[in-house]
Formats: sequence, C-alpha cells, structure tokens
Amino acid sequence: MKTLKLLAFAAFAVCFAACGGDKSDGNSVTFKVEAELGQLADYITVADQEVVVTMSNEKEDGEEYRVITSSLALQVSKSVATDYGFDFDVEVLDKNHVKIGELSHYDVEATYDYDNGQFNRILHAGSVRAQMEDRDNLNEITPKDQEELDKLFKEGVYIVVKPRWSSGKYAEYKEKSSNSEGIESSSDDADDSDAEEEVAESSSSSSSEDWDAALDSYEKYVDKYIALLKKASKGDMTAMAEYPALLQQAEEFGDKLSGAKGNLTASQAARYSKIQMKMLKAAQEMK
Repeated sequence: MKTLKLLAFAAFAVCFAACGGDKSDGNSVTFKVEAELGQLADYITVADQEVVVTMSNEKEDGEEYRVITSSLALQVSKSVATDYGFDFDVEVLDKNHVKIGELSHYDVEATYDYDNGQFNRILHAGSVRAQMEDRDNLNEITPKDQEELDKLFKEGVYIVVKPRWSSGKYAEYKEKSSNSEGIESSSDDADDSDAEEEVAESSSSSSSEDWDAALDSYEKYVDKYIALLKKASKGDMTAMAEYPALLQQAEEFGDKLSGAKGNLTASQAARYSKIQMKMLKAAQEMK
C-alpha cells in the first residue's frame, strides 16, 4: 500500500506560530536527554544529546496562551510498525537524577498502512523530528500549575523520554507489493512478465520524477519561508502582509506532494530531511 508523509505542513505550522501574532520573549532551558526506549531501542535512537524547551505567551483571537515547545531528533535505523503509536512521555529530573515532574509528550508523525493488520502505524527508516507543543489558556492555569512548571525550568537538568504506551507492540515493517500473490507461469506468462517489468520500471521512474519535482518545490518554499522569517524577526511588518501569499503557496506545495506517486528513495528521503532541518534550524535561530 502506498504511504505518504506530509510532515512538512506540521513543521510549517509550528514555525509560523513562533513568529506570528503577539508573543513575549518567553524563556527557555536546555535539558540533557536520556532515553529508555524498551523494545523501540531495536529500531530507534535519540540523536539529540540536549534539547531546548521554550515557554512563551501568545495571543490568539483575543485570548492569551502559555505555550511550551520543543523538538527532538530521532534516528530510525529500520522501518518499524506498531499497534499504538510512537509518541514519547517526558520526565524531568534534577541534578541528582531525582524525578521532579513531567512535561508534555513529544508527538511523532506516523504514516499508515491498513493492509498491515493491527500493526498499521508505520515509522520509516531515516531522520525524524518529534515535536512538543502544549498550549494552555492563561485564564485556566492555576498558580500551583505555574509554580510546578517554573520549578521544572529552574531545577530540571535531565529529561528522560519513554514510549508513551507501555502496552504497545513493535515489529519490523516491510512494505508489501500490491502484486505479491504468486501465479503459475508459462512461456506466454513469461512474455507478459517481461512487459509488466517494463511498465513497473517506467512507473518507478515516473514516481521518482514526481518526488524530485515535489522536493524542488519544497526547497523553494523553505527558502522563501526563511527569508520571510528573517524579515519578521527584524520587525519588518511587510512580512505579515506576505503571509497569506505564502499560505497559498503552501497549498500548491501540498498538491505536488499529494500528486507524487510511490515512496521516496533513500536519497530523496535524505534530501527531504536536510531541507526540513534547514527550515527548523532557521526558526530556532530566530527565537
């Protein structure tokens, strides 16, 4: 079954939220990262040794919110399937390695293969970003809640990431071919098989070209986004005037991604990750 990753739009949304609207300077803290992955350790490693967690206030539609954000780099050594999901709980430890609380979980975007039975949530091999975003209305936050969070930011030194669902099961994922059922062959069948192989090669070439075109559009979009982000960070109000046009371009980019057939090759996946990292790095540098 064909799978399609649309992580780009989640990243765009997070990055635009960081520069759009009224936002305080906020504060951030760097935590050392430890991982207790259990069975997932056979498939995933945490690439970041340290992560930055940021707390800020944002205004939206007349309401003010406290927003906690962070991003964690993961490396998937081999594609893995699960019956639950790939999100991670986050425990905060002090300098003595004593647990003092928890932060919001990291979300990991998965693809789906409903032909794979109960193990239908898929994480493909390669680089992955897990995202944390916790948004609470300031009017609903009690003084005790804020005090507990302030303690995490002041005394926290380590975070420990663990799979969110202890009952989750994992298995290596191998995508099935749509023509996996065997059939008896004759000399005529052999001729048909040769023809089918030619069609498959042509289709594969076309699919690769589709993804190359989509990635070209992605990179151009990211370059425009970074330029706009830099203008906004310098207080150039014309940046917000350009925002609607950039959203329209995002929709066009989405059409290209949706229209691309098949799956990414290893080199295309690496290029995708490199472009995405460029965008996220630019957003973090503007904070």
